[in-house]
Amino acid sequence: METRTAEWDWKKTLFVSDLDGTLLNDRQQISESSLEALNRLIREGLQFTIATARSIDSVKHILEGLQLQLPVVLMNGVFIYDWRQRKTIRSNYLPSEVGEGIVRTYIEHGLNPIVYTVDSGGSPHVYYRGMFNESERLYIEGRLSQGDSRFMLIDDYEDCLREHIVSVNAIDTPGRLEAAYRRYASEVACQCHFGPDIYAPDYHWLEIASCRATKKEAVLYVKNMQRMEKLVCFGDNLNDLSMFEAADAGVAVSNSHERLRERATHHIESNNEDAVARFLASTRSG
Repeated sequence: METRTAEWDWKKTLFVSDLDGTLLNDRQQISESSLEALNRLIREGLQFTIATARSIDSVKHILEGLQLQLPVVLMNGVFIYDWRQRKTIRSNYLPSEVGEGIVRTYIEHGLNPIVYTVDSGGSPHVYYRGMFNESERLYIEGRLSQGDSRFMLIDDYEDCLREHIVSVNAIDTPGRLEAAYRRYASEVACQCHFGPDIYAPDYHWLEIASCRATKKEAVLYVKNMQRMEKLVCFGDNLNDLSMFEAADAGVAVSNSHERLRERATHHIESNNEDAVARFLASTRSG
């Protein structure tokens, strides 16, 4: 795999990486060698952070050893989270009536909504009514096995829709998700993320959140907040397209979705080869 290197002024450049399929290896971990290299680079002045579809509960154990100094982007831009102070600094919720409509649409099309909320006390929840395919089982059982207390099995969605709605997701085959995706793809209040499950390739995720909840908007917010002049982003999947649009350079790992590879300005090795850390080590200037 050809690696194209470049130099950026670390004092003026924000570097942002996706997690799953990009910085994380196929064991859903940051390798020891990547962790050591990234921490060294951050100590030397690298302005580096994360933009992921995961929630804070899902990333805490993954990022535990990473010495992040900047805010991180969570749930594809729903939240911007101050990693050092352990608090949310920006939230983008779905309007309640829109969330209710998405749940109804999913059910009408034979899908199983997974509803992410934050209650009035600030506690996050994930409501689901069962596991009906391999991808759902991999996701939900995987989170439960890690002690994720957000997940709540329910019979109906009436009560949870009274809380702040973060997103309404469904996991199924692309054909079964297509009609619901078409219904909301052009809805001005929404942002749809529709793409393959990298851990169960026969299935796709349809994630619908606020129109303000995009990686693009979130990374630009962090860039402006930190007064950076340049933006370099790393990714692998379709939900990374929006931040590639905002970036001065988009770096795709070799296992990336074809559409992301086409948009990338730089191409590196796979997520299993410490590609992000190795590329970052080559970028320093002055």
